[in-house]
Amino acid sequence: MICKPFIFKRFLFPSVSYTTCLRNYSVPSPKACIVGSGPAAFSVAQSLLKYNKNVQVDMYEKLPVPFGLVRYGVAPDHQDVKNCTNGYHRVAESERFSYYGNVEIGKDVQLDTLCSNYHAVVLCHGAQGERKLNLEGEDYLNSFTSSQFVGWYNGVPEYQDLDINLEGKTAVVIGIGNVALDCARMLIKPTSMLGDTDITSSALNKLQGSAINDVHVVGRRGPLQMACHRKELSEICDLFGVDTITDHSYFTDNVQRALKKRNLSQRKFQRLTKYYMKVARDIGSNPKPKSWKKFNVHLLLRPVRVLSNNDSHVSGVEFQKVLMADDGDPYNPSFISTNDTVSIDCDLLISCIGYNQTPLDSQYLTYRRGGGLVHDMGVVNRKVGMYACGWCSTGPVGVLADTSNSGHDVAGIVLQDLNTLMQDKGNRHGSSGVVCELEAHHTLVHWDNWKAIDKHEVNKGSLVGKVRDKIVSVNDMVSVSCGQGKPF
Repeated sequence: MICKPFIFKRFLFPSVSYTTCLRNYSVPSPKACIVGSGPAAFSVAQSLLKYNKNVQVDMYEKLPVPFGLVRYGVAPDHQDVKNCTNGYHRVAESERFSYYGNVEIGKDVQLDTLCSNYHAVVLCHGAQGERKLNLEGEDYLNSFTSSQFVGWYNGVPEYQDLDINLEGKTAVVIGIGNVALDCARMLIKPTSMLGDTDITSSALNKLQGSAINDVHVVGRRGPLQMACHRKELSEICDLFGVDTITDHSYFTDNVQRALKKRNLSQRKFQRLTKYYMKVARDIGSNPKPKSWKKFNVHLLLRPVRVLSNNDSHVSGVEFQKVLMADDGDPYNPSFISTNDTVSIDCDLLISCIGYNQTPLDSQYLTYRRGGGLVHDMGVVNRKVGMYACGWCSTGPVGVLADTSNSGHDVAGIVLQDLNTLMQDKGNRHGSSGVVCELEAHHTLVHWDNWKAIDKHEVNKGSLVGKVRDKIVSVNDMVSVSCGQGKPF
């Protein structure tokens, strides 16, 4: 079924949009579809619409709501980063753009069906799979992946029923990238500084009652190999009421020599490590009150086993000590595992070691043994018009700007190929070959429906001083999109 504003009862299917099914039959035009609705997806749409005045762009999204990584990956206290959605809204206002939310490719519609109905199909569905440590004891209670924990506080529907226990004192976060620091910051930051963000109300309530006051972030390599950014590290270390603790021995002679040499290609790592070293130096000279929360940064430790005192709940992690060579290239040194181990007790464990790409089923797709999609600079299969960009092609690397740039680059290739694809594939039906049948038995969420959800969330949030109060149930999203949401 489809929401009331889009019903045209005289058509073959009583609840199918008339304009959706007939718009593509009037004038032959290039038809492109995008799978996913995050930064890469909207960058592709923006470039295609801007540089080809005839192309019709259709976007398919698994969830009813758009924006992918921006909505569900960016930390709640980084609202400035989420302002990019203003540009996405402008893209969506084009008459040549259509959004079809609540459509899961591979379940509701097959990828090969999209290939048959469009001249070009661009995969932008990200990397959403959980990446596990594959360690003994990893599945003990209160042990989570970053996908789960971030999804929990950001409102991903499938993670809202997680039983995250914050009654203990100590948390261990494995990994030292930006996501790891996001997780640590959510645990250690005063909830008064989160109350006006778009963190889910249930997560905020649980964090307000949290007893966690000692957070350990653990990396397996040295300071010049840390994957986080200076800004993310400083957002924790500079917090009032937080005492940062680390080991001075990480800053070897080789590391310090590297920091004294100007190296533009390694500038990001130099700035980060210089700041980190300054924090370490200030520890002894500026002692903090014992009542302050503790933020511990550990390096050169490799996790080998998750511990439990009762074979049920996580109670700690055992790590193997790693030695870093103090000669050679300081940015790519040799690491040697030792036989020495150390254990860190904890009541909560979060592993932040990245995300896995989620394979789609299609005769046109090939995946490497490690799960990566096979492509050539974003071209998956030029003959059938299949492309990929963003995390589904590169894996979970880079920042939002990198993902957006990937979308623009691949869109440029698609634009070059469109004329050839039109000649080879002839006139394609576009959405009329996909949506008409789908709408007969499935509720789609169109852009106007999303705007109803958006308005509902913003209005509800304003009542409690939040930028928005996210809906965290797919069924509730669909109900609100159709004007059937419960009043608040």
